[in-house]
Amino acid sequence: MPQTRRIAAVPEPRRTVRLSAAPHPSRSIPEDLSRTLLQTLEKISRNGGTIVADPPRKGYAFPGGKHLALSTEIHENLWRFKLSPMARDLLDYMVATHDEDGLVQATQQSLGSHFGCHQSKVSRALKALDKHNFAWKHKQGQYQLDPSYAYRWGSRKQHALVARITDVLKARTIQPPLPETRNR
Repeated sequence: MPQTRRIAAVPEPRRTVRLSAAPHPSRSIPEDLSRTLLQTLEKISRNGGTIVADPPRKGYAFPGGKHLALSTEIHENLWRFKLSPMARDLLDYMVATHDEDGLVQATQQSLGSHFGCHQSKVSRALKALDKHNFAWKHKQGQYQLDPSYAYRWGSRKQHALVARITDVLKARTIQPPLPETRNR
């Protein structure tokens, strides 16, 4: 059987689009705005023609003049705790639903139905969170969330809650596990 020849499609020649000249800017722009526009255009040209929409960064203002960097360190090292996916989901849920006192109103049964899993799985996740001091049982149907994890950047809410439960937090400090060392 003879083979048929395929005919290659010939691409169409590219059309060149000619841009018309931009109209001359009107004189309605005040002098002070034109100067800032010129400075901005110079800044763009220094970036190689790239427009950068990143505003200048401002320093954080912390109440009381001090920054509690503990929450940042915890978030950076959260992977070291080796929490199960259920424990991470439960921790995220608690952070999203806690009240001003860091309390989460929930039972293990209601959490199990919320996540679509058995109560025993929720119980194991809560034990892992309690072991690492992220959250612990406050009383029947209530769990206390550690404010150093729940509130970031030393907010007013964190300072107020830390002042109310200082004694409990001294006994329950979140300590990131040390990195494992391997012999080669």
